[in-house]
Amino acid sequence: MGRPLFPFPELRKGQDAMLDDCRTAFAGGEHLLAHAPTGLGKTAAALTAAVEVARERGLLVVALTSRQTQHAIFVETLKRIHAQQPLKIVDVISKQDMCPRDDLDESRYGVFQAVCTALVRNNDCRYHAGYRPEFLPQVFDSPLSAADLKALCREEVQCPHRVAMEAAQECDVLVCDYNYLFTPWSEVMWERIQRPLEEVLLIVDEAHNLPDRIRLSASPTLSLQRLREAQREAGRALRPQLSILERLVASLTGHEGEKEIDGGSVTRMLDAALKQKLTDLEGFVKLLERSAQRRLQRGKVARMGDVADFLHHWRFLKEGSDLRLAHGGDKPWQRKLSLRLLDPASISAPVFRAVRGSVLMSGTLKPRGFYRDLLGLDEERSRKATYSSPFPPENRLLLCVDDVSTLYRNRGDPLYRKLAASLTAVAQATPGNVAAFFPSYALRDDVASRLGDHGKTLLLEERGASPAKRTALLGRLQQRNALLLAVMGGIFGEGVDYPDNLLAAVAVIGIPVPPPSLEQKKLEEYFERKFGDGKGRLYAQTYPAVNRVLQAAGRCIRSETDRGVVLLYDNRLGHRPYRRFLPKEVRHCTSSAVPALVRGFNAPRTGNPPS
Repeated sequence: MGRPLFPFPELRKGQDAMLDDCRTAFAGGEHLLAHAPTGLGKTAAALTAAVEVARERGLLVVALTSRQTQHAIFVETLKRIHAQQPLKIVDVISKQDMCPRDDLDESRYGVFQAVCTALVRNNDCRYHAGYRPEFLPQVFDSPLSAADLKALCREEVQCPHRVAMEAAQECDVLVCDYNYLFTPWSEVMWERIQRPLEEVLLIVDEAHNLPDRIRLSASPTLSLQRLREAQREAGRALRPQLSILERLVASLTGHEGEKEIDGGSVTRMLDAALKQKLTDLEGFVKLLERSAQRRLQRGKVARMGDVADFLHHWRFLKEGSDLRLAHGGDKPWQRKLSLRLLDPASISAPVFRAVRGSVLMSGTLKPRGFYRDLLGLDEERSRKATYSSPFPPENRLLLCVDDVSTLYRNRGDPLYRKLAASLTAVAQATPGNVAAFFPSYALRDDVASRLGDHGKTLLLEERGASPAKRTALLGRLQQRNALLLAVMGGIFGEGVDYPDNLLAAVAVIGIPVPPPSLEQKKLEEYFERKFGDGKGRLYAQTYPAVNRVLQAAGRCIRSETDRGVVLLYDNRLGHRPYRRFLPKEVRHCTSSAVPALVRGFNAPRTGNPPS
């Protein structure tokens, strides 16, 4: 089969079908929702198809990833395609992570952004001021990762992010984060690239993450404590306006718990009060930004920038697709206003309507109708495809432990001891690393404190750990005798790859259903109003939870030669609405049967290993 751009000698099982489906989608202006398991080679298939169609029709390929670790896979694949057919490729990450200035390296992003803006405006950044258009051809000599581009630009005294954005205006393939297309402010960023979305073929990697990433990007919080810190920073000109805002927040949060507030009424009240001080909300935000930038230039913290950022979001998001909450409490940091985007389609639908065609791919993209609805894809332009795993099924023992339920009403010492005893037995029966993923840190800690003598090094995921700490923890797994206890939806449960059979067993404890809250209630009500047919709870609770279970379970087998045990501890997974998501080869058992089954799977094999 003539596939001149395909970057590998052979197509894997199922990869040929995905390649053809991607070609059809891109050529026909469709949105393909591709459920493609780990190991299929979905990155190579999607990129090959996109580049082929783009070159025929003069289009731009944009590949979006949710994590910087995924950029490397895209860039390495593009290097292989480039070796057969030269391509102009740009890989761009956040401006802060590309910045070569050491003095801004540890700043919070909002602080960094304000300082960067001020430095550029005043022509005080030698890297930005040193930009030379004649430097661009060097960027295209061979595909560069964002890290490679940063190193090159540091030597040449160029701003890596500016170079990347200038190069994006004439590149063939742009690899970037979701934020470049799917935030309230993406339109401003995209205008710099000067490429119409109608000429874009879009690839969304790990697309199951996109709805939550969109919601998170447009869900800021402003506490009474942060406001008071901003007041202390402010000069005389701003203190009266900040006092007005502080009194308003104080009056809205003088209660226990959380309550919904009318955003329009709050905006009108604030605007009317500010006009008494000869300004309005828009003018107030501009004053905050200018004051924050002046303060940051002097090397000081600027909480006024945080206030401005919150008010930007408050003004931008439309009522109806979001939720405005007031949170009460005894402490100033507990009393706060928060904005929660309910409908990611309010941001994503216009993008998908505009692009020429797209492929949304993930190993956990079920049910596809859920993601189509949530992201606002046109039903007539959308189609679905499911591809089988290329890995030998005999290399995985998949067990659903049916005599355990982590429902809140079942939690207590008996459950914690039962789980701890079973995990201890699994660790004892498994040569190599074992990872257990929990729905919360609280349940994780309750079980961890009751573990028996498992004979392994105990590793605990730390909430909010720095990248350096996460890397160090992963390094300890290289000794292949650890028991890692982490949470579903965290960096270790979704964002980390475990190559070379690094995990010999994975236990997934429970189902991470979100706890009851006003926000959760409003989310369910919103989806029920929009989609009907009983989808409110499914879309707000069930489907996101089961996808986190499947993501964590998928950490074990990462290649065709890996072998491992996957254990699912919750009897709800054997019943509706969850059971439809489990593979057919799942075996149901009790916790007492687990040790013997694991030992049997790990026993020395006779004959030839599975191919």
